[in-house]
Order: sequence, then structure tokens, then C-alpha cells
Amino acid sequence: MKFIFDFDGVLFTTKEFLKYLYACIGKDGVPRNIAEEYYKKVGGTQFNLKKLLIHLSIRENLHEEILEESKSFLNKDLLAVVKKLGKVNCYIVSHANKEWQLDKIRSTGIEFLFSEIIVVPESKKQVVEKICAKYGDEEVIFIDDKAKYFEDLNFKKYPNLKIILYDEQGLEKLKAEIGQ
Repeated sequence: MKFIFDFDGVLFTTKEFLKYLYACIGKDGVPRNIAEEYYKKVGGTQFNLKKLLIHLSIRENLHEEILEESKSFLNKDLLAVVKKLGKVNCYIVSHANKEWQLDKIRSTGIEFLFSEIIVVPESKKQVVEKICAKYGDEEVIFIDDKAKYFEDLNFKKYPNLKIILYDEQGLEKLKAEIGQ
């Protein structure tokens, strides 16, 4: 059994992290609404903290200060399950600005738990289906907090693919699927 995890909203509590990010920027004199406006303008999946800091003329070392706290925003209950599943069985597939997303993932220190970390600029379809094709004789479970990433998947071509919408019951759904 193979597992594909989204990062933001699944392995990482992004909403809480963004509150922290805005608070840090606020301490440097930029009102939260200005930072939020920029985030919404560029779109969450294309957001890059370094570019925001440059845009707002904020000191660049705030980037490292903010990322130092990234571990605090991990979904520790889910990561306990990931550890049991084993590195060879786990992937991260994330839709985001590649540089920013990899910075965030590295700063959490969890990359050693995954056999591969793939950040895509658009749809996750191609990567998810490639993993399904590679492990055609195994069940592949794709866990994401956004249903839109399930919509274009070819379940007929990849009958080994199962999906879990990671919502309030996401952890329980995953545990039930793996028999824990």
C-alpha cells in the first residue's frame, strides 16, 4: 500500500501558520490586511514569502525567523501514522510555489519520512496517476484536504487508486483504511 499526502491542510496546519506569519509581519510594522491582500492577490498556491518580504520592504531575515517555527504547525497525530507506514510507502504531492513549499517542508524536518516530495505548479493528476501506474499491483491512497484535486483523476484506468478527503474526520478515515 502506497500513500500520497498533500502538505498544506493535511500534514501542516496552514491556517494557523498563516496567522503566525501575519503576526510576525505585523511586528515589523505591516498591517495584517496588507499582507493578507498580497497573499490573496498572488494566490495561495503561488505565494512566496521571500517575494512578499521584498514587496513590503521588510527585512529578509524574517523569512528564516518565520520558518524556524514551522515544526509547531505540523499535524503530529497524522505524522505518527506516517512514521508507522514507512518512508518507502509515503509521498508528498503538493500544488504550490516550488521554492516556498520546499523551504516550508524542509524547515519542518519531515522530509526523511517520505520517499519523494513533488511540488507541482498546477494539477496533481499526472503525478498521482504516475505513482498509481508504478504500483499497479498495490493500493494507492491519495489524501488531500481539497476535493478539487480528485475530480480529474482517472479511476477507471487506475482502479488501485483510493481517495480520502482530509477533513475533521480525515485521520480516522485513514486509520480505518489501514486497519488501525
